[in-house]
Amino acid sequence: MAKKPVKDVFGFWQLKGTELSGKYEIPIVHGTSKIPESLVLFSTCEKETETINKAVHFYQLDENFVGCLSSKTKLTKKLETFSKYQSVILPDFSVYRDMPLAMQVFQVYKSPAIGNFLMQNEISIIPNIRWGDERTYEFAFEGIDKWGVVAVGVQGAYRDKENTEYFEQGFYKMLDVLEPETILCYGNLSDALKAECKYRKINIKQYPTEISKVDWKCSSFQQELGLFE
Repeated sequence: MAKKPVKDVFGFWQLKGTELSGKYEIPIVHGTSKIPESLVLFSTCEKETETINKAVHFYQLDENFVGCLSSKTKLTKKLETFSKYQSVILPDFSVYRDMPLAMQVFQVYKSPAIGNFLMQNEISIIPNIRWGDERTYEFAFEGIDKWGVVAVGVQGAYRDKENTEYFEQGFYKMLDVLEPETILCYGNLSDALKAECKYRKINIKQYPTEISKVDWKCSSFQQELGLFE
């Protein structure tokens, strides 16, 4: 009697054909060098009619994309939509400093794992960089090509002094480790960080957040899209 196939509940389907990097074995991804003119929210990317020179992004609440990205069947159905865009910025899974470190590692790991699956299906990707405190520097920049194009979500980074300090410290570390050619910023960087990038001859392209495009009073719209400050 043939053995019943074991169901892949661990997400090994994301790792087909990948190489791993570093102590934490983070999947290696290779991003495109093409710079999108504008960004489109994952939640609305299927409704968009103009997709040329645009990239899909995941800068919204995790609950709006985790269900799709954790299912091979659901994510496979999205490939046709993604293929219409210039690229996909890899998911921005939340990394909170008060999470157990093991959970922070996993949150960072998931983004390039999804990226590998997209690459294997001929979708152009742009790595998204996410860090927490200094402990995450050991793995937050693994698997990413140096001197390439990366993306960073700035929304929420400047909500208070503590968050600002952690964000800017990590940003400087990213510059040191990856030496990117271009950084795509969802939201606005501080003048100090923009000046540092100019000094290092790193290109910056900033994109408006979804919240900046809508009336703050329209709370139902924000909730529908899973937006956050």
